[in-house]
Amino acid sequence: MRLPYYSSLTGVRAVAAFMVYLHHYNPGQTIFGSQILKSVFYEFHVGVTIFFTLSGFLITERYFTTETLSLKNLRTYIINRLARIYPLYIVLSLPVFFIAFYNVGFTRYYLYALILNITLLKSLSLEYAFTGIPQAWSLTVEECFYFFAIFFFAVLYSRRFSKAIVWISAIILLPTTGFLLVQVFHYLHLPFFENASFVAYNTFFGRFYEFFIGAGLALLLKKVKTKHDFSVLTYGGIILFSLGIFALMKIKVAYGANFGISPPIGTAVNNLYLPLCIATIFTGLLREKSLVSTFLSTKPLAILGKSSYAFYLIHMGLIHELLSPYFNEKSTLGALAIYLILVALSVALYYFFEEPVNKKIKSLTSRHNWPTPTSSSSNSALSKASVR
Repeated sequence: MRLPYYSSLTGVRAVAAFMVYLHHYNPGQTIFGSQILKSVFYEFHVGVTIFFTLSGFLITERYFTTETLSLKNLRTYIINRLARIYPLYIVLSLPVFFIAFYNVGFTRYYLYALILNITLLKSLSLEYAFTGIPQAWSLTVEECFYFFAIFFFAVLYSRRFSKAIVWISAIILLPTTGFLLVQVFHYLHLPFFENASFVAYNTFFGRFYEFFIGAGLALLLKKVKTKHDFSVLTYGGIILFSLGIFALMKIKVAYGANFGISPPIGTAVNNLYLPLCIATIFTGLLREKSLVSTFLSTKPLAILGKSSYAFYLIHMGLIHELLSPYFNEKSTLGALAIYLILVALSVALYYFFEEPVNKKIKSLTSRHNWPTPTSSSSNSALSKASVR
């Protein structure tokens, strides 16, 4: 029987995007009439944790499992990352600010917000993090990892330092840097890194561990090639992940918080515990055959996974607001209809804009003889999985 391939990771992106959607438009009480489901969906912000861990895995597997880090490869790496993220993001972001400028004029606040949005620096500031496309705060965290990875792996593969020392140093220095930035910007009275809670949840200095777990998994699986017919890791990881969500639900109640992640112990569960569960699930999907991997590898899930970035950007914000007056989202039919329309729009955006533009940019870079870096497993099905 055929073992599952890396295509299941594309399906993971679809699931993560759907979880974030359920978090933002919680149907637990309004549609299902269940307080328990409402509490569960409240904690589905953990879909972002899945995205971060998956990004760390895919970026490392594709670009940094080789010790050859040339200037040409790095240049291509940066261009490919921006080509995948930026065009669709900017096309969807600018209309938000055109409308804002039209309604309130060119105020200093919206001008600053525009600059921070187009430079992908907005989630370094609590004041501006949720301007423009609110959920796109996570792109700042992603981009920070993309650029940090260049220097991190260059040092990691340098023979001057022990790999263990490099990992430990990064794990210590990144949160320490985040804490120091809070102090510095508080002293300067500037609207960046406003408090430790914000840094821990909304910036790379607090969320780096998720990327590190994904990156470490990619390096580990390069060395360990075993596969088996049992599904212990897949289902065991899902159970442990579910327990993490249950813990966040209990933490929310115990601390009277808006979300389980708000108290420090909840942040630790989300940022430290859940990535380990997610990595366990990924290992199972890549090395075990199971109904879960088979389902995630189906064509519908592949399409939803490929278009998940577009869906993530449009599911909340301007486009959703334009659609919502025509549907009663508190009814089952209305909620389903608006979700299906958003899915259809995201698929269209992927096939008619996101992917063509991405290919065009890559073709332009290839004319300058900038080879696309490949990993040792580039011939595997992972090469078919889009990397965010």
